Amino acid sequence: MVEVRRSVSNKHQQRMMPTVNHSLSQTVLTGMMIKKLSPKINITIFIGILCFTLISAVAQTVKVEPRIVIDKDKFKVKTIVSGNTGTAEKSVAVAAKVNISLCVSEGKLKINGWERGEIRAFVGGGTEVGFKILEKSKQNNHAVWVMVVGFDTAKKQNPNVNECLSGDDIEIDVPRGATVNIKNYESETNISSIAKLIIENAGGDIYINNIERGVDATTYEGDVTVEKSSGAISLSSTTGNIVAFDLAPSEIGDIFKAKTNSGAITLQNVEHRQLEINSHSGSMKFSGEFQNGGQYRFGTQNGTIALSIPENSSCKILASYGFGVFNSEIPLQNVLKSTGSKTQSLTATMGGGDATLNLTTYSGAIRIRKASAIK
Repeated sequence: MVEVRRSVSNKHQQRMMPTVNHSLSQTVLTGMMIKKLSPKINITIFIGILCFTLISAVAQTVKVEPRIVIDKDKFKVKTIVSGNTGTAEKSVAVAAKVNISLCVSEGKLKINGWERGEIRAFVGGGTEVGFKILEKSKQNNHAVWVMVVGFDTAKKQNPNVNECLSGDDIEIDVPRGATVNIKNYESETNISSIAKLIIENAGGDIYINNIERGVDATTYEGDVTVEKSSGAISLSSTTGNIVAFDLAPSEIGDIFKAKTNSGAITLQNVEHRQLEINSHSGSMKFSGEFQNGGQYRFGTQNGTIALSIPENSSCKILASYGFGVFNSEIPLQNVLKSTGSKTQSLTATMGGGDATLNLTTYSGAIRIRKASAIK
């Protein structure tokens, strides 16, 4: 560092010399011009001009560099606190129905349920790993609420340390009865075989399988796929597709919700009695059966709604569409149509009318097909 500073100082001196020499020459000439004045005035004026000239020369030479401002928040999620570039692995004994919280700043995350009463966490090529026990059972002292963090809790840490995990690969095994709450910045996430899941992704795809008592999943940039799960389910993506199949309620009153701002929604064999499906710009496909007394709502601003249902389906249809058509391969009864300035509406009955089906698209077609006909 000393040599670098010295080098910079020498270059600075070299840049200054021509300017200073030139300014001194001008000062000498000015001194000759004022020789005719009295000696005292000569000396005073000459010294004043000399000082002013030197100050001006230095001011012209010294260049003020612009200040570089680093947006720390922009890089915060990529900061690896521990500096560990190898692997880290730890485990802790917990209750069978433990609540687990964690966040991931970057990396591939995989969480899998197993039969053991413990959490095992592994990080490859990233942070360290540790556990914060937030609550224990009063009956047996087992941990019932645990936070998985990106540092070793056994070591003394900076109080402002980033608690998020980060690495190339992050794998966590948890009891099958666990409820897991995840917040990710940028992560491709795969969750399987746990009781309940709550996850929010800033960016990255989410794949969910075999969740027993409910899912609440949001990603702002990425796709969401859920299969073979049950309970109340809410899926959301800002710019991405949603795919859900082989889902069922675990209790009466469980609702299935899916929403995307820009992306397609595809549902197959979703057995919930209440569905709320919304998209600002994206097509919708539903393949399955309507439950007796079910409430089904499909709405999109710009996209096609395509339903593939059994020929013996029973529902009341309330449809509204703008620039598009309504078409049903299954016979309808009590059909009433009306046309407004911008939208068309249709009401009809299919079979005994046991379920209620609301369909809305402002720019797209509505198509109802027999189950074997949809592609």
